[in-house]
Amino acid sequence: MQEHHLDWFRSFVPAPLNARAQEWMRVAIGIAIGMSLCVSLGVWWFGTAITLHIAAPIAASAVLLFGASSSPFAQPWSILAGNMCAALIGISLGLSPLDSVSATVLAASLSLVCLFALRCLHPPSCALAVLAASGGFGVDDPGYALLYPVALNSLLLVAVALLYNNLTGHAYPKPRLSRENRHHTRDPLPGERLSFSRDDMDRALEEFGEYVDVTRDDLERLIKQTEKHALRRSMGEIRAADIMSRDLYWAAPDSFIQQAWQTLQEHRLRSLPVVEEGSGKLIGIVTLVDLLKQFQPSQARVNFGRLKYLRGTKLRSIMSAPVVAVRQDVHMVELVFLLSDRGLHCLPVVDEHERLVGMITQTDLIAALYRNWLRQLPD
Repeated sequence: MQEHHLDWFRSFVPAPLNARAQEWMRVAIGIAIGMSLCVSLGVWWFGTAITLHIAAPIAASAVLLFGASSSPFAQPWSILAGNMCAALIGISLGLSPLDSVSATVLAASLSLVCLFALRCLHPPSCALAVLAASGGFGVDDPGYALLYPVALNSLLLVAVALLYNNLTGHAYPKPRLSRENRHHTRDPLPGERLSFSRDDMDRALEEFGEYVDVTRDDLERLIKQTEKHALRRSMGEIRAADIMSRDLYWAAPDSFIQQAWQTLQEHRLRSLPVVEEGSGKLIGIVTLVDLLKQFQPSQARVNFGRLKYLRGTKLRSIMSAPVVAVRQDVHMVELVFLLSDRGLHCLPVVDEHERLVGMITQTDLIAALYRNWLRQLPD
């Protein structure tokens, strides 16, 4: 019991920050840019009194947009629809026969219910509804004309967030997780077959019972990242350089496709890296599929020998580029996800100058996983 009380008191201690000081500076600059535009244009078009009266909830919206852009509260629909809906509710209650106290209380609760039903929950919108219902603008009550500055501020903040967040390396709005199976079957991706499912996560959230201020996609990303780090710890420090093949066959971009076909056939390969002569820089890759596309079969019979008659076709014109490649220090866990879920059959390994230094195939990865599994077995 005493330990329970201690845990309760510890909950009042500030939680450690999980963002660097540079991130908070980025957020502060974004808020300054967004608020500068909102206030300056608002004062110019609608006057100082109205603009400053609604500045507080707009500033709160800016904090969410730039500081917690992955939150469901900060998505464009939540900002635009939430602010407009809440302002409409607040104005309507402010113009009703209700006294100011009742109108203010009802504006906060009613706007919350409506925003939740419309899936545009945005906490600053409730504050906006309260301001609209309580009045006190210092000028004649603007009535429904208040919707114009609210709409302007909401649109400006979303526009600035779309530009600023993406330019500073924070995708906004967050892209949805792609579950496309590259083989166009209904099977889950290989990396998800022994992992948790969407149904598992929905049940966990339902059991948790409280509102979670994170999108399902971001929550899934976070859990998967946690699984990766746990797997890395159990595997040890096995890097791409430890399992890659180093004695490679490659081709120059001006090599003819007949030469590439002969190399793949002779050495039983499925892909051939294309390397810039002299510098050794990886510039493309040619696979069996790329070469087979160059066949020109007559009628129903495929004549593989006709490839030698396609004179003048160079690898430069048919290679796949840019190439998905990894560095030598990439952990084996990352290789598993690249070679399974992304449908890749091989991964070129490059150095800091993008020069080809190795190649990792699915066979190399399976052998490495097997050796790691054997090492972990009891004696």
